[in-house]
Amino acid sequence: KIYIKGFKSFAKPLELELGRGFNCFIGPNGSGKSNILEGLIFVLGKSSAKQMRAENAANLIFNGGKQGSPMREAEVSIHFSNRDKEFPVATETVKISRVVRQSGNSIYLINDEKRTRQQVVDFLNKARINPDGFNIVLQGDITLFAEMKLEDRRLLIEDISGISIYDD
Repeated sequence: KIYIKGFKSFAKPLELELGRGFNCFIGPNGSGKSNILEGLIFVLGKSSAKQMRAENAANLIFNGGKQGSPMREAEVSIHFSNRDKEFPVATETVKISRVVRQSGNSIYLINDEKRTRQQVVDFLNKARINPDGFNIVLQGDITLFAEMKLEDRRLLIEDISGISIYDD
């Protein structure tokens, strides 16, 4: 499951159950679909705020909108099942959290224990989870893909499929 509070448009806490395999978020424009996906890459350690459609990390915090009051921090957590022991811990579930404060500084946690960003990224890599991977399709990615030059599109498909390592 994913938990979001104070991140972008989510002033109130939001908890979503994710199924095994493929998950898709659908809804009308302005309903927060892109913000959920950006919350996902945020908690997985994406460092570029611009890739989450923000000038800086502090801009990821809910700003109060038209009538609300701004939040002091944003938090996103994701819970992974560890039944198959993909993560190098003895627990049945793994909780990864990231909190960003008004200063723009982030706090990373694994099972509620403070860690560095690099420790979180390394931990996720052991389970083959990459915040820069091609398994999360963000707003604008499909348009970008459709408008790519043919050569660039072919190279991207080769990279995703894993055959680009054989080029040499």
